Amino acid sequence: MTKFSKKTVLILVFQALALLASGAAHSQDAKERLFRQATGAFEVAKNKDARRLAPDTYASAMRSYQNAEKKFSQGRTVSSVQKDLVKATIGFEKAQIVADLAAQKMGTMIKAQKDASRVKARQYSTRNWTRAQTYFRDAVSMLEDGSQKYALRRAAEATKIYRELELEAIKAEYLTDTRMLLAKADKMKAKRYAPITLRRAKDLLATAAIELTENRYDTDQPRSLAREAQYEAQHAIYLTEYLKNFKSRNRTQEQLILHWEKPLQEIAAAADMQANLDQGYEALVRDLVMYIETGGEQSQELGQQIAERDREIVALGDQVNELSEQLGGVANAQEALRRRLAAQEMLRQKVIQIESTFERFEAKVFRDSNEIYIRLVGLSFNSGSSNINSANYGLLRKVENAIEIFPGGRVIIEGHTDSFGGDDQNFTLSEQRAESVRQYLLVQMGISPEQISSIGFGETKPVANNETPQGRAKNRRIDIRIVPNLDLSQT
Repeated sequence: MTKFSKKTVLILVFQALALLASGAAHSQDAKERLFRQATGAFEVAKNKDARRLAPDTYASAMRSYQNAEKKFSQGRTVSSVQKDLVKATIGFEKAQIVADLAAQKMGTMIKAQKDASRVKARQYSTRNWTRAQTYFRDAVSMLEDGSQKYALRRAAEATKIYRELELEAIKAEYLTDTRMLLAKADKMKAKRYAPITLRRAKDLLATAAIELTENRYDTDQPRSLAREAQYEAQHAIYLTEYLKNFKSRNRTQEQLILHWEKPLQEIAAAADMQANLDQGYEALVRDLVMYIETGGEQSQELGQQIAERDREIVALGDQVNELSEQLGGVANAQEALRRRLAAQEMLRQKVIQIESTFERFEAKVFRDSNEIYIRLVGLSFNSGSSNINSANYGLLRKVENAIEIFPGGRVIIEGHTDSFGGDDQNFTLSEQRAESVRQYLLVQMGISPEQISSIGFGETKPVANNETPQGRAKNRRIDIRIVPNLDLSQT
C-alpha cells in the first residue's frame, strides 16, 4: 500500500470514529461524511474517463463502492462499510493514475477514435469498427496490467484502423454531399450571384480530395478542408437565394448594406454599446470582440474562484469536524482555520502578482486547484521549428520572474500543437518546443534540472476549435505549470 493510501485509510478511520461519537452513523448527513473521500475519488476518476481507460481497476473500485452503499442501507456496522470504502478509494485513485498514463501514452489512439466517431465511421464498416474497438480495449487492458510495450503496439494497430475508417467516412459523408451541393449551386446559377464563394468551395473540394489520397494518416487537415468545402458550397447556395430575392424586390445597394448592419446594431445594444457605423464596421467589431473576450476571461476567473471556495468549504469542514469532535479542541480548529485561510490568501495574492506581470497579448494566467498556469499566447515559433526567436526573450524574462515568486516550486513546461500534420510529428514538435523553453530557463535562471521538466502533448489537448485558423492558433501553445512548494494545511 502506498503512503498516500495509508493517509486515505487514516482519514476514513477518523471519519468513522466521528460518526460513532455523534451517534448518528446511519443518517444521510453521516453517509455523506463517511462516503466523502471515496465519492471524491470516484468523481475524479470519472472525469478522467477511467471507466474506459482503466476498466478493470475502475470496475473493481466501483464494486467495492456499491458494496459499501448496500451495507450502509442495510444498517451494517460503520467498520464494515468503511472497509469497502477504503478499497473503493484506493481503487479509484489507482484508476486515475492509469487513466492519466493512458491519456499520455496512447493519446493518439484516443484522438483517432474520437475523430472517427465524429464522422460516423462506424456505419461505413461495422466489422472494422468492431476490430478497432477490440484493439482499443486490448491496449488499455495491457497498459493497466503493466505491459506498456505490447499496449503501445496494440494502440498503433487500433489507430491505423480508426484513421482508415475516418478517411472512408470523410469521402462518403463530406465529399459526396459537397458534390451534390455544388451541382445544386450550378443549377441555381450561383456563378452569377456568388462566384467567389462558389469558386472557393470547388477549390477546397479539390484540395481535400488530393489530401485524402496523398496524406492518408493525417486526416485532420483533409477533414477540415472537406468541412469547409461543404460549408462554402452551402454558403454559395444561400447567397444566391438571398441575392435573387433581393433583386426581385428592386432593392438598392444602400438598402442591402443597411439590412446587414442591423445584426451588428442588435449585438452592440445587447452589450450596451453605441453602434457607430458612420466610419464603417471595423471599430465596432473590434470593440465587440474585446467585450466578448473580456467577458469570457471574467467568467473563467469567477468559475475558478467558485471552485476554490467549494474546495475550501469541504476541506475546512472536514478539519473542523476532525479537530473539534475527535480532539475536542475548538481552539485548535480555529488556529487551523486561520492558517489555511492565510495560506489561500497568500496564494491568491501571488497569482494576482503574476497576472500583473503580463500584457493581455503575452499570456493568460489562471489556477487549477493550487497549481498556476501561464499560457504563453505571445510566444511563437517559426513553422516546424523549435528554436526560440530573440523577439520572445522579453516574454520569457517575465516567465522567469513569475517562477521566482514560488521558490522551490516545481515547473512543468507543456508543449501543444494544432491538429494539422501527422500525429507523431506533432508529438515530436511539441516535445522539442517544450524542451527548448526548459533549456532556455535552465540557462537563464540557474535552477536545478530536477525542479523543471518538459512534456509534449502534440494535438491531444486542444483549448479551441481546430476547424478554424483562429482556433488552431490558440492550440499551438506553450503552457507553464507551476506547482508551488506550499502546504496549505500548515502554512
